[in-house]
Amino acid sequence: MDYKKDQSLISKEVKKNKRRALIDTITSNITIVLVCLFILFPIYVALITSITSSAEANQSEFHWWPQNGVTFKAYSRMFRKNIAGNDLLQGVVNTFWIYIPSTLIGVLVSACAGYAFAKIKFFLSKPLFAILIASLTLPNCVGLVALFLIFDKIGWVNSPLPLMVPRMLGTVGAVFFLRQYYMGIPDELLDAGRIDGLNELQLFTRIGLPVSLAAIGSQFILLFITGYNDYMGPLLYIHDARFYTIQISLAYYRDAYVQDWPLLMAGSIISMMPLIILYLASQKFVLKGVQITSGLKG
Repeated sequence: MDYKKDQSLISKEVKKNKRRALIDTITSNITIVLVCLFILFPIYVALITSITSSAEANQSEFHWWPQNGVTFKAYSRMFRKNIAGNDLLQGVVNTFWIYIPSTLIGVLVSACAGYAFAKIKFFLSKPLFAILIASLTLPNCVGLVALFLIFDKIGWVNSPLPLMVPRMLGTVGAVFFLRQYYMGIPDELLDAGRIDGLNELQLFTRIGLPVSLAAIGSQFILLFITGYNDYMGPLLYIHDARFYTIQISLAYYRDAYVQDWPLLMAGSIISMMPLIILYLASQKFVLKGVQITSGLKG
């Protein structure tokens, strides 16, 4: 009798767990769908507006599909529009040569700093690292005026140097994440290298750097995306149209009185394509790098 009762209780518990699992699955799927719709809805609006005629796009009523037919005139006009010698494609090229080399150098510098904080014992290492982490709590606008005055004093304003040189010195966030990775490298591996006569620089270049390529690559991609989307920096420091980045070029697509919404949305869609391609090409790489830099003990 007790055996049958126990079997009945177990059966009820199994059914209860299955019901709970089903509810959790349905809830998770609904949440994922809602988040996807929240993210994709603005992209859909931009795409539909870009293939709509200017007269229809300026109407007060929004249409989910162009009522007067699909047109790609906005894209052809976008590639022909010139802003003081600069167009959208030139803005993309400027963004690439300004941010790719500086970000790459900055990530390597951050890797050196992260390795030093993780594996090299030196005077005031812990207080210095604590100060770096504390600086993450400060908003970027705190030192904006001081930086502008410094760059203006040394004659860097109206050139790409204020956007490139600070990024070459690394970022606190990259130092923190890469330090977390290097903390997971066994000390015995480095001690074996020291026995073989390697100094700290050789230990980093021959052991630390090769095993951390995924982490460094993921940080490079994330920091490049940040630079690609930067609007305040180029707006503040660059006044020459020859050096306009993609974000500044897009801003000049706006007119003072009448907005050409199809042109603006076409420019926005084109500007998103490099990042979408970059993400699709490196999705697994980025996820792997983020996991190994955030999941190790520190």
